[in-house]
Amino acid sequence: MSYTEMLERKSEILKKTVENWVLKDNRDGLNRQEAHMFQNMIKELHQNEHELNGVRDKEVIKRQN
Repeated sequence: MSYTEMLERKSEILKKTVENWVLKDNRDGLNRQEAHMFQNMIKELHQNEHELNGVRDKEVIKRQN
C-alpha cells in the first residue's frame, strides 16, 4: 500500500467516524468529553485531507515531468 493509498484509507475512516459523531450530536447531543473528541477528529480529518492533497499534487508534478 502506497502512502497516498494509506492517506486515502485514513480519510475514509475519519469521514465515517465524523459522520457518526454528527449523527450522535444531532440525536442525543454530546457531553464535554465527546465534544472534545469530536473537535479533535475534525482537526485530524482536515490535517489528513491537507496532507493528501499535497501528496497528490506532488504525484501530478512528477507525472508531468
